Amino acid sequence: MAMATLRPVPPAHPLPSSTVILLRDTTHEGDPFEVLMLERHGSVSFPGVHAFPGGVVDPGDHDVAGAELPPDQAWAPEAEGDCPPGALPYWVAAVRELFEEVGILLASSGDVPLAGPLAPEVAALRARLHGGESFATLLAAQGLRPATHQLYSFARWITPPQNPRRFDTRFLVGRMPRGQDAVADGTETVSCGWMSPRAALAAYERGDIMLIPPTVRTLDDLRGFPSIEAVLADARRRVVRAVRPEVVQTGGLATLSYPDNTGRTDAAPRRLVLRDGRWRPD
Repeated sequence: MAMATLRPVPPAHPLPSSTVILLRDTTHEGDPFEVLMLERHGSVSFPGVHAFPGGVVDPGDHDVAGAELPPDQAWAPEAEGDCPPGALPYWVAAVRELFEEVGILLASSGDVPLAGPLAPEVAALRARLHGGESFATLLAAQGLRPATHQLYSFARWITPPQNPRRFDTRFLVGRMPRGQDAVADGTETVSCGWMSPRAALAAYERGDIMLIPPTVRTLDDLRGFPSIEAVLADARRRVVRAVRPEVVQTGGLATLSYPDNTGRTDAAPRRLVLRDGRWRPD
């Protein structure tokens, strides 16, 4: 009887997705700003981890009236990364997911950004969005357009092929709008709160929270900036390319090598090393 030949399973196709690094000023000594982190529910992707708001791009994200990319964003060549106009659905997905998961709406009425607490009729759109109504239709009914132009490209990481579920995620960064509050949706998101990058990494090191490698890598990058304006200025200049971290064995330790994906000549590759069950900046 002939033995069946086992064929290698091809890598999973990475799902197009977006995440939002939302920043606010802080008065904590030694911490110039904080980042919004949420805790994932146990029944969704990455159960129990702390992460930035975000999710997979929906078909409706390709057609939202008034959405625009930031006019001062640097872009990669078309074969190497995102560029207009194809990048726009990822920016729309970021705004939509932020509203779905924590109730923060980056939007404008005409050319005037929303400021202060959301009006009741605008806040009510969140429940309707969870109910399956179109984000584009909900915004248009209130005369709003998504403030996608306020988000800048910070990174893009593609999950290594060894993972059974993979994502091609755009990490976008922006400033928290004045007067709004983050409120977890209680379904995909258990809780949410503000932490400085330094404090989040320290909590991870202590075992107080769980993080996945791209979040560790991003927090490690953020803690080197002296202000929100410095982060945004750097993001505007970044020419973000599509890069996949590489998993290698070094000295008996598993490492994730994150090459620079911005084209900067002064940016060395960064590594995360798996020690005691946690990915740690090397």
